[in-house]
Amino acid sequence: MKKLLLGSTAVIGVASLAGAAEASDGIKLEVGGFFNIVYMGVFDDKSAHHFGDERNTDSFNHNAEVHFNGETTLDNGLTIGAHIELEGENAGDQIDKSFVYWSGGFGKVQIGSQDNAIGGYCVLPPGATSNFSAWSPNAWGSNDPIGSNSTCSDVLGNSQSILYTTPNFGGFQLLVGYTPDNNAEDYTQQGVNNAGTPSNPHGTAHHSFAAYATYSYQGDNWGIDWGGGGSWQAAFNDTPGGNDGASSAYQTDLNLTFGNFSVGGVLEFYHNGGDDNDAWIAGGGAAYTMDAWTFGIQGSHGHYNGESAFSFASDPGGSRILNQVIGTVNYDLAPGVALDGEIGYTWFTDGGDAVIDQQKDYHAFNVAIGSAFTF
Repeated sequence: MKKLLLGSTAVIGVASLAGAAEASDGIKLEVGGFFNIVYMGVFDDKSAHHFGDERNTDSFNHNAEVHFNGETTLDNGLTIGAHIELEGENAGDQIDKSFVYWSGGFGKVQIGSQDNAIGGYCVLPPGATSNFSAWSPNAWGSNDPIGSNSTCSDVLGNSQSILYTTPNFGGFQLLVGYTPDNNAEDYTQQGVNNAGTPSNPHGTAHHSFAAYATYSYQGDNWGIDWGGGGSWQAAFNDTPGGNDGASSAYQTDLNLTFGNFSVGGVLEFYHNGGDDNDAWIAGGGAAYTMDAWTFGIQGSHGHYNGESAFSFASDPGGSRILNQVIGTVNYDLAPGVALDGEIGYTWFTDGGDAVIDQQKDYHAFNVAIGSAFTF
């Protein structure tokens, strides 16, 4: 009887949604995206056995995506849609993200390959532009072995997952996400678009969760934005004889705005599985807006026991330090068209045995100009 009742309820629910869909206008497809381009010069030590050795001084860098969005609102108020991001480079993973969603008075539910609660929705300090930031920017002005400090990452990655966002309650919102397997992002992996369930090879996490809360308030010529949360891998298939395991990450940021001036600070801690693999990153930024111009400054400090954030060291010991300070400028040339620039300084030190003596103390100075188009 219970099964019959559940089945009947499902049929009634589907019929009601179908009726509402018939009365709606149907899903309308829209195309958007972005294209960022940067010309950068990096001036570092290019002598033998240094990180700048056999590396070019200048480069062009670009990042582009085409976004396909389809959405409709049914007569019952339910909004349904889909979002697909196509990479604009010769990337191995040509589809970056793809998910469907349902939204209404209950909030929003997204299912598919996507950034999760921290990775896609975290709060970061002011002072960045579309191309330049002290935290995982489009273009990084250094040849150091870590790459960049990241304070907007969770332990779920872009794997197939579900993400729920609550309605806004007086400025507060909560995002909660779950992925069954961290090895299930694209169609080349088992259990994504074929028979069976995702595989769990050695070194793979599964049953991962994330939760992130945000608060925003706009007063009389001042405002506050805060975000904070964590992500956790509940299970991990250890590598035999390796130094890995289930990981977690915690991030928080607080920004204040006073008229045209804004300032903020951020902290993220990575509790990586295994021994002596943890990392933490802290930093801050400020920005001042004057008509179409925005001037910013940012700094980040990363402390790594492993090779980098979310990495497992094969030979733990010592620590790596990565610092960067940048000054930025952005000019809004037209709606969807911006010009930006950066002056930056990076220094890296290694207190362990991961690199040779010539690489333990690295410095780099960079200058860059760029443009950002959104459509």
